[in-house]
Amino acid sequence: MNTSDKQVQCKKVTMSDPYIRVAAESLLSHNSPYRTLSNSQSVNLTAEDLVARYRPGGKMSSVRRFFCLFVTFDLLFTSLMWLICVMMRGETLEQIFDKEIIKYNIKSSLFDIVVVAVIRFGFLLLFYGVLAINNWSVIALSTSCTCAFLIAKVFVYDWLNASQPVYQVFLILTSFTLSWGEAWFLDFRVLPQEQVLDSILQHGVSERSPLLAPQAAGPQSAYAESTVKWFSPVETPESSPRPRRPGEQIILTQEQIDEYKAQADESMVNAWRIVNLPNWHVEKRGVQKGDVVESRRTELFGKVYRFTGVVECPPKFLYEEFKNNITKLPEWNPTILKSELIKEISDGIDLTYQVTAGGGRGIIAPRDFVNLRRSAQLASDGRLVERDPDAYISSGVSVQVPGYPPHRDMVRGHNKVGCWYLQPRNVQTAGGKIETHTTFQWLMCCDLKGKIPQFVLDAAFSTVMLDYIVHVRKFVAEAKEQGRF
Repeated sequence: MNTSDKQVQCKKVTMSDPYIRVAAESLLSHNSPYRTLSNSQSVNLTAEDLVARYRPGGKMSSVRRFFCLFVTFDLLFTSLMWLICVMMRGETLEQIFDKEIIKYNIKSSLFDIVVVAVIRFGFLLLFYGVLAINNWSVIALSTSCTCAFLIAKVFVYDWLNASQPVYQVFLILTSFTLSWGEAWFLDFRVLPQEQVLDSILQHGVSERSPLLAPQAAGPQSAYAESTVKWFSPVETPESSPRPRRPGEQIILTQEQIDEYKAQADESMVNAWRIVNLPNWHVEKRGVQKGDVVESRRTELFGKVYRFTGVVECPPKFLYEEFKNNITKLPEWNPTILKSELIKEISDGIDLTYQVTAGGGRGIIAPRDFVNLRRSAQLASDGRLVERDPDAYISSGVSVQVPGYPPHRDMVRGHNKVGCWYLQPRNVQTAGGKIETHTTFQWLMCCDLKGKIPQFVLDAAFSTVMLDYIVHVRKFVAEAKEQGRF
């Protein structure tokens, strides 16, 4: 079979196989960094937005409550502006009441603008506050009627006899602007954000439950399949082997050991290369001077985060603590619920299992990770050294290990590339003494899987990294008091 025949055959298979089409459809729908709501509208959300539209116990969300307050502000501000306009004439309240309300005339009175604001206030609070509808038609109607009335008011109002035309003009423009501001905020903030949250939580708190009910057997669309297929680690098949029994030893073949060693060395090289790349973009700065979270795009792993800060202890102490006492992490780090050493492959290479705490007010459930670690002492150019190192590294990458399949009640996360990179830093104290501190760098590129959109989780990574260093510094301070270094 020549090359052209092979190309034709591959093309036929690709076009005819429905499962390939389904896979492509799923990849296109899940990999987008934006959640599309319509053919012409998409929303980019941060972690703060996710919490803002959270509705505990069915109560009004924070973003909708802000809209109701904005509508109330519209009424009060318009009324205050009307009072200022009429009081500038130097008339008494009785004269104002008689002229503006009792003997109302559209050509000379501005009280109708306040009436329009009152109607708009009652109309919007009824439908969006009390009835809590999720449709833009009501705000579109109120804004359209308000604008039409204000435009007509400009033509019929007697501007020549107005005592203070500047205030009248400002009152009309204020009412016009506030009505459009309400329409913009509802249509582009309230409704889209609540729709995204409903799509996330509509099937309960379990992140492993399917987004849509399964359809009949046969080739199905990715929109009707279980999320287990698309949100499990790539290396883990659906028919995973049985879990390890308590006390059971993990037996590895020499081929598996060699493969783990090669993966560990490769992950360490990738981590060292990326952590030393230039041109990082600042994501967030910490409270303590020098703490910064940066990010940049890489060809192999996509967006990668890097934290940089200073810890007041020698780097060798942190390196040995991370390397030798990984099972004690939950004792001083509340973000780790469980940390287990699965098996030591060789010196500096081991397999670990960790469970992280949940977050986001229950939206993000606990995750577990099976990592292959590589710990080593490095020279400034990245070479392995046994003495007088210029830096210490502990890299990690997710792998599949016999006896540790994904749990049904927990989402298995995936570490693409990551490391702790520790460099010595000499600091002169107030007393003139030279102390060796650690320039602590944490590289992270993690896919948490689950039904929470990845672009929402990305926004919270910088906060997680800044919170983590707080626990590290607290642990170091306690160790220093105990005389451990």
